[in-house]
Amino acid sequence: MGSQEGTAIVYNWKWYHSAPTLALWVVLVLAIVLVKDNRNPHALLILVPLLIANLLWSIFRKTLGFRSSDAEMFGMVFNSLVMGITVLWLLGHKLGNRNRFVTFLLAFALMAVIGLGGVISYCGLEFSQQTRGALILLAMLGLAMLLGFVMSGWRCRKHYSGLRFVLWLAFWTVAACPAISLVVFLTVFIIQQTPVSISAVLFMVPIVGLILGACLYVVVFPYMILALRSSFFRERFYACLRLKLMPTATGLKIDPDRLGGQSSESSGTAKQRFCLRITPS
Repeated sequence: MGSQEGTAIVYNWKWYHSAPTLALWVVLVLAIVLVKDNRNPHALLILVPLLIANLLWSIFRKTLGFRSSDAEMFGMVFNSLVMGITVLWLLGHKLGNRNRFVTFLLAFALMAVIGLGGVISYCGLEFSQQTRGALILLAMLGLAMLLGFVMSGWRCRKHYSGLRFVLWLAFWTVAACPAISLVVFLTVFIIQQTPVSISAVLFMVPIVGLILGACLYVVVFPYMILALRSSFFRERFYACLRLKLMPTATGLKIDPDRLGGQSSESSGTAKQRFCLRITPS
């Protein structure tokens, strides 16, 4: 590094520089170990969609042949996003059973914190323009995914089934990305006062958003399969959405006509037995 005749340049290389995703894996382990409900062998099933997503990313990266710098940036975004989704599924039962808007904000805050931690694990505390771009992209993808879940739940509020929800999720996830991308790009251009052709932005950004939305849904799809097939994660899925046609988070249904294991008729008889008629002597 530097000219051969010049002064030697010292670069301090730390061992963890070779493992930028180490901090993300630590967060995943803590989400399993520290949360009592996740100290269950079934919680390890979350590694299946995580490995599938990483396999798809490896194939995608080799197919497109990214340059080293581009591969590092998109790898940082991918690993931070996927780990955020993974931890979100593990903590879904803690975020649910609240006001829907509060649940949405908590889910977005969780993914934002994990995304920020992932970016710091790659780049440290020096936020360059590339780092800020990665954070904006992470926020866009996380927001698009959560909006996809919210809108899919809204469309399934009267007629819910697993297949119906998955199909609506595909539509709303892909549709949300172009809309969010357009708003974000126009906002950035206005703030920075960058000279740009509005027609070019209106044409290119939605196309890029559609591509991002399709890629995002491919990443989310294995997690949805896990939620629909595993009762352990289905409980978290139900707890977050809380649709009327979904079973309760614990899978138990309470019959209002039953009291203490008795039917309405028997309970009515029991009530009659305890009625006393008092007449004056």
